[in-house]
Amino acid sequence: MTTDIYAQFGIPPIVNAVGYASRVSGSCPHPDVIAAMAAASTQYVEIDDVLRAASQLIQRSTGAEAGIITCGAAAALTLAAAACLAGNRPELMDALPDASQCPRDEIIYPLAGPFDYDHPIRLSGAKLVSLDYKAPDALAQIERQIHARTAAIGWVWLSMTEIPDLTALIELAHRHGLPVIIDAAFSMLPVENLTSFIHRGADLVAYSGGKHLGGPQASGILCGRTGLIRSAWVQMVDMDVRAGTWSLQAWIDEGWISRPPRHGIGRSMKVSKESMIGLMAALERYAKRDHQAEIVQWHAAIDEIQQGLSGITELRITKRSQAANGQPYPNLLIESGTPPTGMTVRRLILKLRSRPKKIILAEDETNPDQAVLNPNCLLPGDAGEIVTSIRNVIAEHRR
Repeated sequence: MTTDIYAQFGIPPIVNAVGYASRVSGSCPHPDVIAAMAAASTQYVEIDDVLRAASQLIQRSTGAEAGIITCGAAAALTLAAAACLAGNRPELMDALPDASQCPRDEIIYPLAGPFDYDHPIRLSGAKLVSLDYKAPDALAQIERQIHARTAAIGWVWLSMTEIPDLTALIELAHRHGLPVIIDAAFSMLPVENLTSFIHRGADLVAYSGGKHLGGPQASGILCGRTGLIRSAWVQMVDMDVRAGTWSLQAWIDEGWISRPPRHGIGRSMKVSKESMIGLMAALERYAKRDHQAEIVQWHAAIDEIQQGLSGITELRITKRSQAANGQPYPNLLIESGTPPTGMTVRRLILKLRSRPKKIILAEDETNPDQAVLNPNCLLPGDAGEIVTSIRNVIAEHRR
C-alpha cells in the first residue's frame, strides 16, 4: 500500500472547509485512535463484552446510566425509537418495523426543516406526530398531542438557543410518563453538551462519534436509562443465540426480558469491534484534549485565509467569531459580490470543486448567495491552498 491510499485508487483529495459533515468524510481521527483500531483488529472478542466495557465508559463520560456504541447517530436514533416502542418485550422487537402491536406507537417530533433527520425515527416503525417546535406555543401544542398511543417525545439540538426550552420539555414529558429522545448528533462544541442533556433529565441521547468527538466516522453513541439502552442493545447485535447459553442470560435470570429476541431492527446497523474500540479511545481522549487550544488554531487558520484574500472585491468575505447557530468556533461568511464585476457564490463553489485538489465549502441551506468556510477539519497547509485557489478563481473571473 502507498502512503497516499486514495491516489492509489484514483480518488481525488479535497480540502474540507465544510466541517464534520458525512458527505466530506467527517473527521480525521487522531493517530492514537487509529492505533487503537488497528490493535483491535488483531484479536477476536465477544461483542457483548465490548459493549459492556463501552457502557461503563459512556456512563463515566456522559453521566448516563448506560450506553451503547452504534454505527452513527442516525442508527442511534432508530434504536432509541425502537426501544421506546418495544421496551423489554421480545415479541414486539421481533415485529418491528411493524409497530401495530405496540401499545404505544407514536413519537412527537419536530417538523422537518433544513436539518430533517426524522427519517431514522420513522425507520423504527414509529408514527411521527410532526409539530412546529419553533412556534411560540410549541410546548402547549406538544402537550395537546399526548395521548394513550404516545411512546416518546423527540427533540433536536440545532443551536445554542434552545427552542423550545429543553428543561421545560423534559418536565412536560416526565409529567406524562414519557421518555425524551434527543438528537445531539452535532451538539459539540460546546464540550459541556456531552453531559448536560443527561444531567437535565433526558432519557435517551444520540451523539455522532465521527464529528468533534474524533472517533471513526461510522460510529455513534446512544446513552440514557438502563432499560431503554438494554432494549436498543438487543435490537442491534447479532442474535444467533439461545436462552440458557446467551451471553446476556443474566437479563433473563433477573426477569428483565423473557427470552432472546430475533435479529432486530438494528441488525443492519452493526458496529465492528474496530469502530467500537476506536470510539472508546476517542472518548477517553476527549476529556484530555485542550479544546481551547483547538479554537485558537481555528482562529489562526481563519485569520490567515481572511488576510490572504484581502483586497478581493468580487466577493464579500466576513469573519465571524462563532457559527450561525452560536457554536463557539470562528468561520468565514462568503457572499456573492455586486454585479457587474462581482462573482456569485455558486460560481465560486463550482470553480473550487473543479480544481485538481477540490475545495468544498459549506453551502447555505436557504440562501444560494452565501457559503461558509469552516476551519474545524482543515489540515496543515489547507489555509494556504484555499487562498491560492480562490485568488486563481478570481483572476480567471477578471479575465
